[in-house]
Amino acid sequence: MRNTRAATLARRYLEGLSIFDELPKKRVPVSPMEMSKLAASGGDCYKANGKYFLDNMYDEPDLVLVHGEVMGQGELSGISYGHCWCELNGEVLDFSNGREITLDKRIYYALGQIDRLNNLHIYTAEEFSERISEYGHWGPWDLKTKTGL
Repeated sequence: MRNTRAATLARRYLEGLSIFDELPKKRVPVSPMEMSKLAASGGDCYKANGKYFLDNMYDEPDLVLVHGEVMGQGELSGISYGHCWCELNGEVLDFSNGREITLDKRIYYALGQIDRLNNLHIYTAEEFSERISEYGHWGPWDLKTKTGL
């Protein structure tokens, strides 16, 4: 009941704000040149938020990267899919699709029904470095969604 109430309040508070309205693009390989660039805008969620994380993970030791299943909004309403974002001190930072979203984690999670779906993988700087070296792309690495999206 608490999550339902939080979701209702979040929807009223942020009416018209669509965060989970675009599917992520396909996996994009990471070149050595890209790894050294400072970039955090545009592109899909895994790449955009992965780049932000890469650029800030040592300056902000509490910053984590999250790959999780979210429930879509708008045309994607009722469809769950994989998404990527960063978290720092109770806030979500999301740079996907050219946006710069900073929201309280509780509101973001309520909008995406993230707690209800309960399918998250949280990466520290060390874990991120291991995964991106192992797989050679921005992700997802460990996330398996119910829909395969």
